[in-house]
Amino acid sequence: MHTIYGVALGPGDPELVTLKALRILKEADVIFYPGSSFKGKQKSFVYPILEHHGLTTKQLEGFFLEMTLDRISAEKTYDETVVKIESAHKEGKKVAIVCEGDLSLYASFSYILQRLQTQKLPVSLIPGINAFSLGAAKHQIPICLLNDKVAIIPRESDMEKMATYFQNFDTLVLMKIRSNWEAIRQLLEEKKWNFYYCERLGTAEEFISTNLKEISERTIPYFSLLIIKKNHTHD
Repeated sequence: MHTIYGVALGPGDPELVTLKALRILKEADVIFYPGSSFKGKQKSFVYPILEHHGLTTKQLEGFFLEMTLDRISAEKTYDETVVKIESAHKEGKKVAIVCEGDLSLYASFSYILQRLQTQKLPVSLIPGINAFSLGAAKHQIPICLLNDKVAIIPRESDMEKMATYFQNFDTLVLMKIRSNWEAIRQLLEEKKWNFYYCERLGTAEEFISTNLKEISERTIPYFSLLIIKKNHTHD
């Protein structure tokens, strides 16, 4: 039986797929890819990456997650997808499951991996470049130096708590900022921290900025993040 591969595709730029990832995908018979479903409309962030590399000639199986915090629907999608993966594997097909960014950072793949491990199926993972590494490269800043400590924080709604993070960390990477953007914006105005905004990294719609007024005039998308570094002259 073939090994089932989990393959990370990076943050959006098709050229930021690793050589190993591309080789595995070219060898695959069937590729499972994630997407989102909202009000009956399905779309996938990773599909254009597969398209770019000529992989749409493969058997492609999309699994689409409802854009909601309700986990029941997502769990059902994962269960159904793993049944299909196991079936393709038993048929002797070479199976790959892809995800955006890296496999181990807020990746839907992790929920599939748990199920594959429970079924004791052979799995191998190919890591990828995460979005904040690309963001730091675009802004040409270090995320950390020497003994700097870094915190990755998703959907933080308590802004008092946010301010206290800098008692223990030197750099904050804020993920999934759309839902709390207004509170974050006010905090950035108040604290005068150094911040680096990124959205849709690696795509044709990529936008980066350090101008709070400019950012505030935009609609913050799901694929956005902030890197914040404490300015020691102010705090």
